[in-house]
Amino acid sequence: MQTLSGNLVSELRVRSCDVDSFGHVNNAVYLMYAEAARNDYMLQRGLTFADFKRWNAGPVLFSAKLDYKAPAHTDDELVITGRMEAQGRTRFSIVHEIIRKPEQKLICHAELEFAFVDMTTNRPCRMPEQFAKAFGMI
Repeated sequence: MQTLSGNLVSELRVRSCDVDSFGHVNNAVYLMYAEAARNDYMLQRGLTFADFKRWNAGPVLFSAKLDYKAPAHTDDELVITGRMEAQGRTRFSIVHEIIRKPEQKLICHAELEFAFVDMTTNRPCRMPEQFAKAFGMI
């Protein structure tokens, strides 16, 4: 497994609709935060969803492990860092840390695994070269 260089960082503010009846961010929302961060990372590297359509291939999440460390509440400012790890020609993982500002408190550690699939056949396919280059995988 190869850890890739380059800091991936995204920021967001907790919305009131992200909070459940217990007054903190609902556990399922953390996956949405990770997805929003990945979208930011992609844009930061010059990629858009139109690229996936052009390639007829896209990454599909097949495994998610989230470790919750502390709660987040409405209006908390969050920083979501990402570290990509190559796992072969078709797969990669992203390790996210979701941190509450300003105290830099780790609130969630997430390890997500993806495989690229052909959008027509839904079968695994080689990671597009432009994607791999954008994230330093080749």
